[in-house]
Amino acid sequence: MAFSEAVKRAVRSKAHHSCCICKGVGVEVHHIIPQEEGGPDTEENAAPLCPSCHEIYGANKNKRKFIREVRDAWYEICAKRYGPGDALDGIKRSIEELTEKVREHLDTKYARRSDEVLESIDELVTKVWYNRHQLRKQMIDVGEIKLVKRERFPPKSSGRRPIQRDIWEGALKAAARVEAEYGVENLGPWDDFEWGMINGKLSALRWVMGDGWDMLDT
Repeated sequence: MAFSEAVKRAVRSKAHHSCCICKGVGVEVHHIIPQEEGGPDTEENAAPLCPSCHEIYGANKNKRKFIREVRDAWYEICAKRYGPGDALDGIKRSIEELTEKVREHLDTKYARRSDEVLESIDELVTKVWYNRHQLRKQMIDVGEIKLVKRERFPPKSSGRRPIQRDIWEGALKAAARVEAEYGVENLGPWDDFEWGMINGKLSALRWVMGDGWDMLDT
């Protein structure tokens, strides 16, 4: 089951329709403990998060206590927001405490945005593809892989399967674009350690973005 509309309204109202982490508007009501782990559809298990904070922190088991603490602190601030004038000092202290708590968990100086991660993944995928392309080119140059016309493409045999000439010509053009973008000097050849680092980085970044470990398809 999902949160009832009554629970969603109560959570959004307590948070003044703002994310308890970044204070952005337009919140989603998030299960702190996921439903698949038996998390109940109650206010105590709910937190108001904007889509960005939901994506960054929602699935991280290590952030559940943090989300709960920040949520409760933000509820307290919202409750005092329209209180009497003498409550302003208390609100200010609460905001300072909340800011410090967030800083403890968010190293904003070094944190990477998702678009930066995706840019790095794209570059690593391109370099891994280029390396594989160069290996295939060597095999073609020495005759280990044959180039054939489309209409003569044979069935798969026990040896290495031929490559259609038009497809290979497209791959050569793609490789030229990669060389123009990154520079040939930045595209290898790499020794075993460097090649392992490139593949390891690609696997790790893809895992961060939701793929399984060892996802190295290009």
